[in-house]
Amino acid sequence: MKGYNKYLRPFFDNGPVTVGMSLDIASIDTISEINMDYTATIFLRQRWTDERLCFEGNKSLSLDGRLVELLWVPDTFIVDSKKSFLHDITVENRLIRIYPNGTVLYALRITTTVACSMDLTKYPMDKQTCTLQLESWGYNINDVMFYWTRGNDSVKGLNTLRLAQYTVEDHYTSVSEAVYETGRYPKLVFHFELKRNILYFILETYVPSILLVVLSWVSFWISQSSVPARVCIG
Repeated sequence: MKGYNKYLRPFFDNGPVTVGMSLDIASIDTISEINMDYTATIFLRQRWTDERLCFEGNKSLSLDGRLVELLWVPDTFIVDSKKSFLHDITVENRLIRIYPNGTVLYALRITTTVACSMDLTKYPMDKQTCTLQLESWGYNINDVMFYWTRGNDSVKGLNTLRLAQYTVEDHYTSVSEAVYETGRYPKLVFHFELKRNILYFILETYVPSILLVVLSWVSFWISQSSVPARVCIG
């Protein structure tokens, strides 16, 4: 690390640094219609090349996660996050791996609650599309460029998820830019579509309601002189 300045990004005088992203969705814990959000635990992996970290050899180096404080890392953040935290049992869940050509792999385990705007006009037969947006906070497109390392295959884990009220129908990724007063910033967006499972509501709401209505009409077939029976059924 002699002569290494973590406050200067790689390729400081030679164009933007490209950062590749990939995700593993470990779990989606809750999806709340009241708060319009969802809570998920994700493994976020970022790759970039820092020419200052090249070394001789043909094997990668896996370093202690606490050494991340000595390196330059992208200032990636989750755009619509309401609250997030990095897991730290038994140590902070970080991974740093450096390859001979200077490529750095930086992985994090994060639990985040993300806002998701929902259209509930067709509830409980609705479909919702939620997103997970990743942006650079301070570096604009002249400094940093984001890309998905394997396109739509950059996100894994959704195929094995089992949610209580929803089924994940489709998911895909996109690359765009965020435009603010301070400039244009790279953005990666992960979209996933959720379809609500109607069977639960049929068993818990529709069937009992139908049975109650049918039962209330039974009183019309009971003799008018059987007042106690009519009152009980009513």
